[in-house]
Amino acid sequence: MPTAAFLSTEKRPYSRTRFEEEARALGLQVTWLDPQGFDLLVDADNPRAYYRSRPFAQPTAFIPRTGSDTTLFARAIIRHMERPGGPVLINSSAAIMAARDKLLAHQMFAEAGIPFPRTVLARQPSDVAKMVRLVGGPRVILKLMSGTHGKGVMLGKDFDEIQASLETVWALNETLLIQEYIDCGGTDIRVITVGGRVLGAMRRTAKLGSFRANVHQGAGVESHPMDEELEWLALRATEVLGLDVSGVDLVRGERGYLIIEVNSAPGFQGFEKATGVNVAAEIMRYVRFRTR
Repeated sequence: MPTAAFLSTEKRPYSRTRFEEEARALGLQVTWLDPQGFDLLVDADNPRAYYRSRPFAQPTAFIPRTGSDTTLFARAIIRHMERPGGPVLINSSAAIMAARDKLLAHQMFAEAGIPFPRTVLARQPSDVAKMVRLVGGPRVILKLMSGTHGKGVMLGKDFDEIQASLETVWALNETLLIQEYIDCGGTDIRVITVGGRVLGAMRRTAKLGSFRANVHQGAGVESHPMDEELEWLALRATEVLGLDVSGVDLVRGERGYLIIEVNSAPGFQGFEKATGVNVAAEIMRYVRFRTR
């Protein structure tokens, strides 16, 4: 029986249960692997992996679900699976790290002509006010380079607030992006793509008193109509990063749709609820197709 091995630190999330249900229907055996359980032998002639001190039996497909939580060690595990004759990989290490690194992703979008909010890298600049004005602030969005689920995202309303946030982050030796604030009424759009196809779109609305439209932060969800521009942007951003599966987050402002970020391991509980699309089945069908 073909085996699909998920690399994940999550215990029993909604997505894990759904993947297991849909895998059984397709005749796929699913296993869940914690990155901390691996040891790697790096050898030119016979590279090997061990899981919980035992030789790791190569699966048919290897599916990293670490997303923004992908550590350097998790990336090493994924790279270890990319050798010739290895399993089918659903999202490569390079694609995952490009999506995880928000600055790199935006640089790649800029080169490809993909629209996104104006962004400045903030690494203890000498003139914070100048950096803020470059993106049209104040009122700016402050983002940690590798935050996820809405964490590490702050709203800077004035120069004093922005300066205080930056100094706190710099004291922790972290790096922030200062990003243009787009007035979109507390809503954003999530598009999920699988294997070069758009599955649909949902609109997320931030709960009262919050500016972050994220399901993990209590946002409301509903289906959003698809149009050619939205579909093209989602597929193009996914293609530029090199992802097989993606969650593309966008906002719509005066300049039209703008890419906020792309997630290599998108959660889909809210998406399935809002759109009625069986995301787990679509991903597992793609895995089955690739393994054939």
